[in-house]
Amino acid sequence: MSETQKLTADRWLQRLMKIGIPVAVVSVLCLWLAWWLQIPALGSVFLITMMIALVVGFAYNIRLVILSLRARKAASLNDN
Repeated sequence: MSETQKLTADRWLQRLMKIGIPVAVVSVLCLWLAWWLQIPALGSVFLITMMIALVVGFAYNIRLVILSLRARKAASLNDN
């Protein structure tokens, strides 16, 4: 198993991905539908889901960086 596969096998990364991708899809769909159908309420739904998707995405990236740094530190300790 490669290092990337080990990192992405983390339980929290999987959860964040399973939450974030559908929220992002709903967000983009609300934006498009709000524009095409001229429904302002969907614009509000877009803003809310966009914020949720951004928070989940940032949390995913922060977790990935932390795991990557831990793996690099562990590898450097094993080399010494």
